[in-house]
Amino acid sequence: MQIGRFLAGSVLAVGVGLAAYLTLTKQDPLTWGKSVGEQAKHTAAKIDDVKDAKDNLTQSTQRLTTAIDAAMPVLDDIQTDIEKFTFKIAPRVEKIEETASRWDNA
Repeated sequence: MQIGRFLAGSVLAVGVGLAAYLTLTKQDPLTWGKSVGEQAKHTAAKIDDVKDAKDNLTQSTQRLTTAIDAAMPVLDDIQTDIEKFTFKIAPRVEKIEETASRWDNA
C-alpha cells in the first residue's frame, strides 16, 4: 500500500503543479496539450534525422576506407615510378648543378 499512496501523491502533485502552471501562464489546457504533443513529434522527427545522419556517416566512412584501400596499390606504383625517374635523371641534374656552380663562381 505504501507504493500506491506514493504514486497517488505523485500524480496529485503533478496535477496540482500543472494546474497552477496553466493558471499562472493563462493557457488553455487543450492548446497546451496539443503544443506539447507537436513538440514531442518534432523532437522524435529530429532524433530520426540524427539517426539517419549517423547511418549515412557510417556508410560514407566505410566507402572511403574501401576507396583508400583500393588506391594504395596505385599510390605504391606512382611512388615506384617517381623513384625510377629520380634515379634516371640524377646524372643530368648533377651536371646541371655543376654547370650552374661554375657560372656562379665565374
